Order: sequence, then structure tokens, then C-alpha cells
Amino acid sequence: MNFKKIIMLSALLLGTFISVMDTTIVNIALPKMLDYFSSNLSQVAWVATGYTLAFAVLLVGASKLADHFGRKKAFMFGLALFILTSVIACLSTSIEMLVTIRVIQGLSAAFIVPVTMPIALAIVPQNKKGMIIGIWGAFSGLAATLGPVLGGLLTENFNWQAIFFINIPLGLISLFLAAFFITESYDETVSKKIDYMGILILSGALFCLTFGFAKVSDLGWSSPLIISLFVISVLLFCLFFFIESKIKNPMIPLSMLQIRTFSFSSFTLFMQGLGLTSGTLIITLLLTNLMGKTELEAGLIVSTLALSSMFTSVLSGKLSDKLGGIWLSGLGMLGLTITTYLYGYIRYDSSITPVIILLCLTGLALGLVIGPAMSSGIRLIPPEKVGIASGILNMMRTVGQALGIAILTSVLTMNINDHTATAKKEAIKIVESNQVFDKNAKNEIITHLKHSDSKGFDRSKSIAELNKKEEEILSITPDPYKEKVQKSFNIQKKEVMAIQKKISNLYNEKISDSFNNTFKVGSVILILGIIFALFSDISPKRLKQQQKNQVDITS
Repeated sequence: MNFKKIIMLSALLLGTFISVMDTTIVNIALPKMLDYFSSNLSQVAWVATGYTLAFAVLLVGASKLADHFGRKKAFMFGLALFILTSVIACLSTSIEMLVTIRVIQGLSAAFIVPVTMPIALAIVPQNKKGMIIGIWGAFSGLAATLGPVLGGLLTENFNWQAIFFINIPLGLISLFLAAFFITESYDETVSKKIDYMGILILSGALFCLTFGFAKVSDLGWSSPLIISLFVISVLLFCLFFFIESKIKNPMIPLSMLQIRTFSFSSFTLFMQGLGLTSGTLIITLLLTNLMGKTELEAGLIVSTLALSSMFTSVLSGKLSDKLGGIWLSGLGMLGLTITTYLYGYIRYDSSITPVIILLCLTGLALGLVIGPAMSSGIRLIPPEKVGIASGILNMMRTVGQALGIAILTSVLTMNINDHTATAKKEAIKIVESNQVFDKNAKNEIITHLKHSDSKGFDRSKSIAELNKKEEEILSITPDPYKEKVQKSFNIQKKEVMAIQKKISNLYNEKISDSFNNTFKVGSVILILGIIFALFSDISPKRLKQQQKNQVDITS
């Protein structure tokens, strides 16, 4: 590969890196934004959600526009807008302004990511395409997982604005290299007439779907708004496919959906996106909320997933051209399913070593899926349609992640609510059967337990109340009996310490059960991904035979 091609690929990978990284880099800085803007959590959360939502909604539409107007133009437009919004984000004076800018930034990223693959594949020989896709997958995975780590380092050492400032120099480098080294490319087969109606309807359907997934953890699956969003989404999808089947120049050639390898690769990547949630979000919650790790520590631990995925992403992308994608994707989805199930045995007092080992294995499994599934998805797609195909494949991954967050956080929340209620009942029984506390002490602790949402009761508050009562009783107790009263209260204070630890362990055990159940539910869902992977490609031998038959027909 010559120097110019290496520079072109570097520009594309750098653009992809900052676009994907921004889906996760802000998460760890949200508490700082909360204080800076004196806002509430539901508002600040949209700094992350708004970006991801806009990104998912416009992926396919941006791919189609790029095929028409030029992929280089789309890439440079997206990068320029991404850099500009990063500058404005640093200067934001209100949370409303920052959320608006993040939505625009998500739209700009939708012009960057899907065009990188068709541009890259056009400049490498056939036998290198799998390797390029593997490298692209490795960089995407690395960017998503390193986001929280980099976000933590920048926020701790500088401020939250630094997470947006870092995009500016990296974006400018990518923009400069793209301007001078990337050559323009189009889909030469498309009509000059653009299906704007198709873009609008599909974007609306994706908006309702992903917005519904984003809000379901707050409102619940039975919320009228959530149900309405999903119903509207289904109706818009039906309308989209009906219109696309009738018009002369559809946004998405429906014949693409009849290509088995493309359809099943899309579903495989959808399940891979869903599975990534368990390896990143749910594990991060487990590390921070149950195992006592800071956000930065959790980010560093989870980054082992990305580092391990890089090895298999590059290797599997290269091997998929020779071996086909079925067994590689299938093995990867099997590994993802097994590791997700094994997460279900991590407890609050577990060593961090098995967590890191499982994260590394998850990364290796993910690396086996991304490259081969992307290669399989475009293998039988005409070269001029790779752009729109890439947009659809990326959209499926992104929507899969959104669904994974919605499902697994809902399952986790329901489990925590159920197990916490059980823990509260058992804790009350422990206090009631205690032989040390007097009746008043028992009633006070039980009252705390009934009205507390935390893990048990406030030990310091209980001891403070005992001290107050001790002073009151001692003030009216004759001197000969004061020592005996003090001894009684000291015994109760020690018992408070002991029973609080016992109840805290009980709550931790129950919440561990909640996480364990969530991971096991996730692993059952991922079995579908294994099935999809087994239909996601054809054997290289059969592919060569098909290509030979096509040559014979044309000659």
C-alpha cells in the first residue's frame, strides 16, 4: 500500500474515531455539567442521548445523500460541522444550548461514519478489503470504549469542556488530510432525483424508535408516550417500505434486502450492538454502584475490552476473505453469549481479576463479529451501493445498542426493585428477632428501613439518636446506676455497627442477584445473534463459483 493510500486511510480512521468516541466520552463528565449548569440529571443526560439519537436517525439518509453529492464532500462537510459544534460546545452558557449543539453534532457524525467504508474499500485491492474492514471495526470499538477513560482523564485534570476541545485538533488534522488526499466518489447508478420523502419518512421512523428506547427507562414500557412512539415507528416503517416498492428511484433498493448475506449480517450486527451494552454499560454500573470503583477506575477496567477486541478485529477481518464470515461471526456471537452469561456470577465482593478476564474475552469475541459481519454484509452488494449498505449496517448496530440499553436497564431496574423489597423484609425480620435492642431502638431502626431507599439504614443516624437518648436518660438516672445504663447503651451501639454490616451485606447480595439475573437474560437474547450469524455469509468456494458463473454469462 503506497504512502498516499495510508494517508487517506488515516484521515478516514481519525474521522471515524472522534465521531464514535463522542458517543461515550461525555458520560463520565455529566456530573460536572450537572454542577456547572445547576441543572437536573434528566436534562443533562440529553447531552449524551441527543448525540446518539441524531446520529442513529440520519445514518441511512446521510449515506444516500453522500452517494448523490459525493462521499468526500459529505465526509468533509460532516467533519467541518463536527469541529464547529465542538467549538460552540466548549463555549455553551446553558444546558439547553449544549443539548442543541450536541444534536447538531450527532447529525454531523452521521455524515462522517458511513462514508468512510466505501471510500476506503475503493482504494484497496479485493484481497485487502476484509483487513480494512477489520481495522475500521477495531478503531470503532476502541473509540467507543476509550471514550469514558479519556473523558475521565480530561475532566479530572482540566474541565468538562476539554472533552469537546480534544475534537478540534484531531478533526482539523483529519479534515486537512481529507482535503488534499482523498479523491471524490459517487454512486454512478443512482438517479439525479433524490428520494427526499423516503429520507424524511425513514428518519421519522428511526427517531420514534430510538427516542422511545431512550425514554423507556424513565417512563416504563407501558407508558402511553412510549407505546405511541413505537406504534408510530411501525406505521412509518410500513409506509416507507410501501412507498419504496412503488417509486422508480427508491432511497433504498429493496432488492438489497433480498440478499441473504446482507440481511442476516445486519441482524448479526444489531445483536452485536445489543450485546455490547452488557460488556460496557451494565458492567460499568456493576463496578461503580456495587463494587465501589470510581467512574475513572471503571472506565480503565472496561477499556481492556477495547484493547483485546483490536487483536481479533484486524485478524478476523483479514481471515473472513479467505474463510468466509459464518464461522468467525458465529464463534464471536457464541463467545459474546457465553461471557455475558458468565458475568452473571460476579458478586459485589468478587475479585476484579475475573471481571478483567471476562472483559478481555468479550473484546476478543466482539472483534470476531464486527469485521466478518461487515464484510459479509457488503460481499454481494454492488460496489456502487456499498455506501448505502454501510449506512444501514451502522444504523443496525446503533439501534441495537439503543435497544440493548432500553431492555437491560429495564430488566436491571425491575430486578433491583424486587430484590430490594425482599431485602427490606428480611432486614426487618433480622431487627425484630434481635435480642440486644430494646423495643424503642428496634422501632426506630425498622422505621429507617421502611423509609430508606439506600442499602439498609443510616448507622451514624441511629448511633446519634442512641447518644441523644443516653444523655437524656443519664440526666435523670441516679449516680449508682449510671455505669450500668452506659454499659447497656454501649452494647446497643456495638450491635448497631454489627447489624448494619449484616444488613448491608444482605442488600449487596440481593443487588448482586439483580445484576446476575440481568446478565443471564441478556445472554438468552444473544442466542438469536448466533443463529443470525450462521446465515450471514456464503462459503468462499460458493462465492467463487457464483462469480465464475457471472463471468460466463457476461461473456
